Amino acid sequence: MNMKSLDLLIVNGLLMDPFTGAEGRYSIGVQNGKIAGVYPEQAILPRYNHLLDLAGAYITPGWIDLHTHVAYKEAVIGIEADCIGIQQGVTTVVDAGSSGSKNFLQFEKNIIKKAKTRVLSWLNISAAGLYEGRSELEDLASIDVEATKKLISSKTEIRGIKVRMSHSVVKETNTGGLKIAKKLASQLHVPLFVHVGNCPPVLGDILNLLEQGDIVTHIFHGKAGGCLDAEGDILPELKAAIDRGVYLDLGHGTESCSFFRFKNAREKGICIDSISTDLYSQNYSGPVYSLKHTMEKCMALGMSFREVITAVTLKPAIMLNMPELGRIKAGALADMTFFEKVEGEQTYIDADGNEITGTQQLQVKGVVREGKVIWR
Repeated sequence: MNMKSLDLLIVNGLLMDPFTGAEGRYSIGVQNGKIAGVYPEQAILPRYNHLLDLAGAYITPGWIDLHTHVAYKEAVIGIEADCIGIQQGVTTVVDAGSSGSKNFLQFEKNIIKKAKTRVLSWLNISAAGLYEGRSELEDLASIDVEATKKLISSKTEIRGIKVRMSHSVVKETNTGGLKIAKKLASQLHVPLFVHVGNCPPVLGDILNLLEQGDIVTHIFHGKAGGCLDAEGDILPELKAAIDRGVYLDLGHGTESCSFFRFKNAREKGICIDSISTDLYSQNYSGPVYSLKHTMEKCMALGMSFREVITAVTLKPAIMLNMPELGRIKAGALADMTFFEKVEGEQTYIDADGNEITGTQQLQVKGVVREGKVIWR
């Protein structure tokens, strides 16, 4: 029998793990940055070197924010990764296209390798990404297919390709950049992460190009040409895309979350797969604030606590194709978030200035990041 002591034993936590279905009071063992065991309440616990007593707080897999902009002081928008990451209970952030093939190595050196938070990337199909402006696809000559292919094939931090499909981004090229990106993504077997907004391009045309595993972000924006038709019904192209296995991501952002669109879609049986923020410095002080705040909004809009936790843990891990994240089971990386859930009224504002009142709030206490405890 192996009598070696665990590096860390976490006790008295209320575990919620959507992957295993475990829910209740468990202890969790950590060794060498990975989960060594999950022990029910009456189990005989192994020896340990360090103890973390959660005193009844919730513990879940580490929260994942699938849509952020963390090329701080480099791209035209950005914020420090740790500010919206581990300091807010988020163990993994995914930068959504701030860098492209032209500047990813700079992003890797200055952001990914310096952050305590795990930083992943949706690589922008435009070589410049957002380092040189916000209309990165107005000229399709900005796409370097071979350089993009080489980077994605060699850098595990890159989980797929980001394409922004708003008129201000593409100008007259319409879906041309998306078609190039889709061909490349299919060759490399990685997903597309597609921003939708002001049309043209028309949302239906965008959705028709997407396949199983691709992700649409900003799906519940309140701008013209969104996910509802003129009669307020869900677009048939959206229903068909969901049936094909296309994922829906919130991507709150400065202008991309409408409470009306969210509620209307949910009433018709359509909800987001993942909750993300699209955080950068200009929306950090409102209306977005944090992933925690965005999760609270989603509960106020009718998502259950379990749905919300699934949408920031298991579902994003599946969308990233990273089974080592998003679950608390032996062998998974020891990334976990611990927090308390409290009752109390709170007013929330969407991207259009509309208000709702919620009654459930989350108070983040800290994280375990690859086995190390970091208090907030």
